[in-house]
Amino acid sequence: MFVAGYQFQVLTPLFTVHWGLQNKKSRPAWRERQNNVNRKYFEVFKREVFARYHKDPLRMLLPKKSAKQQQQHGPGAGAGQAVAGGGPGTGEKH
Repeated sequence: MFVAGYQFQVLTPLFTVHWGLQNKKSRPAWRERQNNVNRKYFEVFKREVFARYHKDPLRMLLPKKSAKQQQQHGPGAGAGQAVAGGGPGTGEKH
């Protein structure tokens, strides 16, 4: 929806925090297999969004940097850009 031109506001911090965060060791094996399948679906989804809107504002289609390259560039290197939106008409298509 962001690529289509919608703007968003977070109404409360309640939506930005998830208190049930897990680590890999505590998850069942089936969950990691499910995550791997979902990553493949997401790769297809990214290409479909680009094909539809001819935009890639978050640069999701760029090749991912290896862990070694990220360490050379410091913390946060290769992270997605934060997008601030809002104001009157938030949630409306522009």
